[in-house]
Amino acid sequence: MIEHYEILRSVPLFSGVAAEDLERILGCLSAKRKRFRKGDILLLAGNKPRYIGVVIEGELYINKEDRDGNRHIIAAVAPGQVFAEALCCADVPESPVTVTAETASLVLMLDFSRVIRTCPDTCAFHSKLIQNMLEILARKNLLLQNRMEIVSLKSVRAKVMRYLESFAAPAGADIAIPFNREQLADHLNVERSALSHELARMKKDGLIDYRKNRFSLLSF
Repeated sequence: MIEHYEILRSVPLFSGVAAEDLERILGCLSAKRKRFRKGDILLLAGNKPRYIGVVIEGELYINKEDRDGNRHIIAAVAPGQVFAEALCCADVPESPVTVTAETASLVLMLDFSRVIRTCPDTCAFHSKLIQNMLEILARKNLLLQNRMEIVSLKSVRAKVMRYLESFAAPAGADIAIPFNREQLADHLNVERSALSHELARMKKDGLIDYRKNRFSLLSF
């Protein structure tokens, strides 16, 4: 597992854990590496979540379907990020979301029960691990509140601006978003055609510039 140390040390869950302790703590958490192909399901809505995952390679999407069967992208999970931790912490009997591999991915699966409970060996670093998990959950709550705010906005322009501003990039800086146009429309809960038209108008008005999935805010 040490060959992935450069990625793992950037994971907030392992913040403050020394390199020499990483192998031991992964063993303590019964960590297992799993490879997934594009389109594979890592967690199916309706199933009970038991593991949290850390993306080492690739990209995952967290999706939710409405009553009409329409899929909505809740979030993208990139290398170094964690998923399913809030579901495991809440001990939900059924996951409300499905996690799928958007690309071929390598994921580190961790037994959540071992994360939040100190092991029999009373590892010195385990309390730090629990502290890190609490901080991750707090940040995820803020991100969820931010998305709810975005979706609740009435105009497409307001949604786009608020979404791009959430990247906290300085004016003119390049922002690489994790979605194509269809996926971005889904994430913002708008029609794709309405999104495309509004993006063109915003570019003409000098508010933004973009090329494919790369954007820059020109005016706040």
